[in-house]
Amino acid sequence: MLIRLAGLVSIEDAGEGNGEAARYLSSAQAQVAFARLAMERAGGTSRDQLADTVWPDGLPDTWASALRSVVSRVRSFVAGTEDAVVSRGGRYLLRLPAGAVIDLERAEAEVVDAVAAHAAREFDDALRLAESAVACLRRPLLPNHDGEWVGEVRARLAETLVTGLETASLAASALGDGPGALRFADEAVRRAPLRESTHRARMTAHVAAGNRAEAMRCYHELRATLADELGIDPSPESQAAYVELLGAPAEQVPQPQEASRSGPRAPAPFVGRRGERGALAQAWSRAERGTSHMVLVTGEPGVGKTRLVTEAAHQISLAGGVVAHARCDLAPAAPFQPVVEAVGALLAAGLDERLARRATALRDTLGTDQPDHTRAVEQAADLFARISREHPLLLILDDLDQAADDTLAVLRQVFRRRADSALLVVATAGLPARREERLTTLVQQLDQDGWLYRLTLPGLSEQDVRELADEVVPEPFLDEVPAPRRLVADTGGNVYLLLEMLQWPCERGSVGSRAELSPAIHEYATVQLTSLDAVPRRLLRGAVVAGRIFELDLVAEAAGLDLDRAMDALDLLLAAGIVSEAGRGRYRFTHDVLRRATYTQLSAARRRGLHARYAEVVERRRAGDLGRYTRALAHHRTAGATEGGDQHAVRWVWRAAAQAGGDGALEEAVRLHREALRHVPGEDDGLRAEAVTNLGLAQLAAGHRECGQTLLDGALHAMHSERLPVAARAALGLADAVGSRPELRAEAAALIELLVAEDSARWGQRGGNDRIDGVTLGRMLARQVRLGSPLGAGPVTDTALAELTRELGLLEGPGMVARRHTLAGELLTVATAVDDADGRIVAAHHQAMAAELRGDLAGRQAALTTLAAAAHANPLGDALLLEHAVAEAVTRGRFTDAAVVARLAGNVTGSGPGWAAVSPPPGTLAQRQLLVAGLLRTGLWPEPGAAPRTGPEAAERSLRELAGGVRGRPHLTVRAFATGAEPLPSGDEWAHLMGVLALGAVELGDPTTAEALRARLAPYGGLVCGVGYRTFAGQVSFHLGQLAVVTGDWDEAESQLTDAVAWLTVRGARPWVALAKQSLARALAGRARAGDRGSARTLLTEANTALVEAGLAHRVCAVVA
Repeated sequence: MLIRLAGLVSIEDAGEGNGEAARYLSSAQAQVAFARLAMERAGGTSRDQLADTVWPDGLPDTWASALRSVVSRVRSFVAGTEDAVVSRGGRYLLRLPAGAVIDLERAEAEVVDAVAAHAAREFDDALRLAESAVACLRRPLLPNHDGEWVGEVRARLAETLVTGLETASLAASALGDGPGALRFADEAVRRAPLRESTHRARMTAHVAAGNRAEAMRCYHELRATLADELGIDPSPESQAAYVELLGAPAEQVPQPQEASRSGPRAPAPFVGRRGERGALAQAWSRAERGTSHMVLVTGEPGVGKTRLVTEAAHQISLAGGVVAHARCDLAPAAPFQPVVEAVGALLAAGLDERLARRATALRDTLGTDQPDHTRAVEQAADLFARISREHPLLLILDDLDQAADDTLAVLRQVFRRRADSALLVVATAGLPARREERLTTLVQQLDQDGWLYRLTLPGLSEQDVRELADEVVPEPFLDEVPAPRRLVADTGGNVYLLLEMLQWPCERGSVGSRAELSPAIHEYATVQLTSLDAVPRRLLRGAVVAGRIFELDLVAEAAGLDLDRAMDALDLLLAAGIVSEAGRGRYRFTHDVLRRATYTQLSAARRRGLHARYAEVVERRRAGDLGRYTRALAHHRTAGATEGGDQHAVRWVWRAAAQAGGDGALEEAVRLHREALRHVPGEDDGLRAEAVTNLGLAQLAAGHRECGQTLLDGALHAMHSERLPVAARAALGLADAVGSRPELRAEAAALIELLVAEDSARWGQRGGNDRIDGVTLGRMLARQVRLGSPLGAGPVTDTALAELTRELGLLEGPGMVARRHTLAGELLTVATAVDDADGRIVAAHHQAMAAELRGDLAGRQAALTTLAAAAHANPLGDALLLEHAVAEAVTRGRFTDAAVVARLAGNVTGSGPGWAAVSPPPGTLAQRQLLVAGLLRTGLWPEPGAAPRTGPEAAERSLRELAGGVRGRPHLTVRAFATGAEPLPSGDEWAHLMGVLALGAVELGDPTTAEALRARLAPYGGLVCGVGYRTFAGQVSFHLGQLAVVTGDWDEAESQLTDAVAWLTVRGARPWVALAKQSLARALAGRARAGDRGSARTLLTEANTALVEAGLAHRVCAVVA
């Protein structure tokens, strides 16, 4: 059922095979009653409201019965049943059949949908819906009836009709139907002459029809109408539309040939450029005062030159200035084309009759096929001079670097006649590197005469980009837009490129594209590339492969250019703004999107060849520093990989994956190993086995559940390709993976047993690449035990124990703690399984050392417990435990106990593989620990021996000399180590010696020596200074804090010493805590901030008390220095 309320009130029912039959309601009273009941059917209409609607001029005496009669007519009209209109609670409710449609409601909904479709750039749907709604809404509503309700509905429908007309016009404009758009817009203006949006629609329609001057005339009519009728200026939206007209057509930036969007975008907001706008405002102010001159706005294509000058033109126009805008085309359709455009704009703006006649005459002269050049130049210059003498005139010449000689001739003549005029010429042009000589000559002439002011336009800042993104990107797409910092790096702040980057994510779905960059950006890149000569273009293509930042010598050789030609080409690229200097002999692309666009435009074969050539150049030219290029080489080798597999690519990706794993980027390592697997040559089974194994190990490290299956496959591939070492690595990983995949436990155990047996069978073939090394063999044996398989003594286990012990001896010091801890645990497992006492002691020793270096007290204690259990009646274990007891006694301030135990440790001796596996030799560190303790308590000095001149013991004995008041030789020793003149020992002794040196430097009190040691200790803030658990010489934070006191860095001293007090307190190191508090008190007193003195006194009191209790009264400090 279709109910028509507009025009003749009727109901159209679907007939039985006869189309639609219409019924009409003839009574005017029944029509208005039916209309209101229909439009208010959801909530009903009260009897009084309905009566007032039917009789708006006053109710008749018998209105109640008369209303019942009207309602009866309505009921009969609708359905002829009693249920069509019901009375309930003093209200009438109209009941319509399901599916009934009221024409006015449908028209209003269509307008809403049309507006939404237009906003979504679905212009065909928008036009169809708007036309349908307009056709309905044009029909009159109840023409034979008036009244308050009818008037309100008519007013609402009139507004809706105008909205429909505007939407239809805008949609037609977007679809290129200028005449149709103008028809709708003209009607909208007639119906709502003071509604600015109708005028804007008409301006848009004129532009779509190619009549920009008419569009400008429409704006001036709107401005005059609003001023006459309301005394106001046009709204900002209308002013913005006029600004767009002033700047149209836009800068010559290539537009995409394919449909990258479903219609024209809305004008982008103008952001930033405060300084440049101020400069143009000052230039106009000078022109108004009679100083005619020219401003040349330069910048790269798309940076926003035209938009800037049109914004300035808009402000000048609002202030009463006369504005003429013209654009110079590279190949103008007719002579003097920009002059013709400027004259047309002046006529549209409204000149007085006398000037208008001159302008019209000039336009007619220029409109001939072959105008007299001299006469035309004279007339044009004379017209602009006359206008600028009577009114301040702004003449905008867009893209002046494309101007023909006739336009430049007019410009010269204009400035020769500038006397007594108020003229500002604002011209835009590209960068000087791309400027033709004739324009350069003109610019130099104007500059020499003092008429020219240059304004170079940079890209937008991050803040401007953030503001622009907030304005143009719909909220649902904000997450797809890169951060402002990335956008600036990608575009150099170029407005055109920014808008493409901001709006393309919102549009690519509608055109079914997944491309990262819009077609417009690709065409912009093409224009930039084709504007270059052959050599710069060749260099640029090599550079786009290298990456956003590149090194000239590498790119030049990859591009096949000698360095001189490459440098000449680079100068041109720098001048064109395509690249810029990045420091240290490197260069970067100003707009990375152009690099990426240019890269994708290269053929696949050329890209592959350039990548491969670039990788070869890097490997040859940077052979001594390839670690810095690992990831880059992995990228270039894979991108330049030969089809069918490429070993170079595989191995460089492995290196990059190892680097990523070392940096903690475990998922990236997995991704890289997958990439490496793709490039394994199909016939190289051994390399494939290794690639699968590496992937499985990376998955294991990253916690991927599928790692077990990958490692099993890698092991099987390796065994069948005779790569036992690779299979062994896979087996180790698989054994570790069964913790999360217990279903593969049996396979892991069987694989290890099989590999051990196979390796044993090749015992006589030791050497070569097909044998498993002893360390890996030992690690497999440890896994075998952990998986529940028995392990017996024999040549295999002897070899494994010896190799694990030897490897652990190479892992001393703070740099290899994790691997040391792991291998020590595996050595302990194997040694325990075959009941090797020395092996257990050595393993527990290394576990304790690793735990101490990590600061893991619980781990250290567990290892020492294991060591004590293994040391039963074994002098090797006894010596190590006695050394630890001395270190603990010195740590806790039990100095007498330390001296007694040190004598016992000196009496323990032994020999054998176990003794040789521990360094320094067991039992030798106790006396050296007393050298450290003696600095605190002088009575603990060990018996003096021959004083060494160099080495760690020389540093330790310098402490004794310092305590005795000798400074000369100790200072030489400490400073030699601090400055690197004397090399520091490697391995476990390094941390002990650094603690000794720090103690000596504090005693010396020399700031330069202290600063040198601070620099060496700074990277190791949480490290314990000692030979692991065997000695104690403080902790790095403690030493850094004390050294900072010596150098006067009070804040750093406070920070480090506060950490040290907390750490030493946990360790129960009471005398060291007291020394730390004493130094902290000095630091606070030296800083002398509010409250520092009081805190320093409190700390010093606590420190002195603890020192006296520890028997170190000679270290008490009565006054804070």
